[in-house]
Amino acid sequence: MKKLTLSIANRIIEATLTKAREMDLPPMGCAVLDSGGHLKAFQAEDGLAFARVHVCQGKAWGSLGVGVDSDKIAERYTAGGPNPGFINALNAMTGGKVVPLAGGILIRNRDGEILGAVGVSGAAPEEDALCARAGLDAVIDA
Repeated sequence: MKKLTLSIANRIIEATLTKAREMDLPPMGCAVLDSGGHLKAFQAEDGLAFARVHVCQGKAWGSLGVGVDSDKIAERYTAGGPNPGFINALNAMTGGKVVPLAGGILIRNRDGEILGAVGVSGAAPEEDALCARAGLDAVIDA
């Protein structure tokens, strides 16, 4: 993938939500952001709790802002990590936009350049991450 197009973003979302249905998860939401942190595409399944819309974007936005997948943010910067004060400072500077839970994954091209991020919410963070990964796997050759 050379560029994150709307078509590719929609394919990521479709594959993400398909994986969630295969896993019989609760209603899910999926956001795809471009490299500048702007919303490219979003879908919410029927019954998704309204705050999950923001959680999806917060996982993806945090990944872009820190340059790592959101599970790494959780490991490094929350209470059990080596620098727990960082996430508080980051959220203070960004108006609380960062959600330090698994489910946000960077979208990279073959050269490793960051094109955007996907954020998923609705189930347990580890399940959200599995669905996000399935979405990215669906476009690996795009």
